[in-house]
Amino acid sequence: AENKFLAKMAAEMKKPLGITELWKQDIPVKLWPLPVKEMYGVGAKTAEKLNHMGIRTIGDLAKSKESLIVKTFGKGGFEIYQHANGIDNSPVLARVDDDIKSIGREKTLSEDITDIEKAKIVLMELADDIGMTVREQGKKGHTVHLKLKYSDFHSVTRQTMITATCITKEIYRAGCSLLEQNWNKFLPVRLIGISISGFHEDSSSDQLSLFDKINDNLRSGKNEQIDKAMDKIRNKYGSEKITIATLVKKGKSPIKDD
Repeated sequence: AENKFLAKMAAEMKKPLGITELWKQDIPVKLWPLPVKEMYGVGAKTAEKLNHMGIRTIGDLAKSKESLIVKTFGKGGFEIYQHANGIDNSPVLARVDDDIKSIGREKTLSEDITDIEKAKIVLMELADDIGMTVREQGKKGHTVHLKLKYSDFHSVTRQTMITATCITKEIYRAGCSLLEQNWNKFLPVRLIGISISGFHEDSSSDQLSLFDKINDNLRSGKNEQIDKAMDKIRNKYGSEKITIATLVKKGKSPIKDD
């Protein structure tokens, strides 16, 4: 795509494996038919208000009167009107590895879920992806964040501190602990996200006995070797050639298939 907004929209269209081109000449065919609620930057309340105005697709928004949208939504209205027409003049800034503050992934589910075991499978897939990226960057983080978005679009985020790591299993274990502490089977979940940060912070404050620390280092070293071996295979032969046993046994998670 030729600007940040179109790139963000294209990135969502064929997740997780597809590649989409979204140039300005593609907008009427690929962008405008989409429901306005699927537009980046349009939240549930804004989408509902647009629907009440008779604006149901991104194309409807693009063809509406700019003055009406700005009057209704203010500065944000001008931005979503511009975006609907494929216009985004915000600059693309280069970022070096040392600027990375966190690495995360999130997935919208194909259907809302209330089963925590299904949520754990999604979480494992996300942690697996994050772990590989963290290792590629040569980093270790010790703050894991969990994000849950419910069917009513309300979101919660929680975090926990761990010994600095790049190991998939440890990232997942921390995220899973947060998930179990904050799961409510009466609130259907539509999106799950997990991230890791704290790459440059001092983790020397971890309170472990010498015996525990030795055992912990041995386990971590073994798990890190396994992860790196998997990374090499995936980089050479493709990510689908090797995966975590849990994901093979329990099958694919209920991730949105665009």
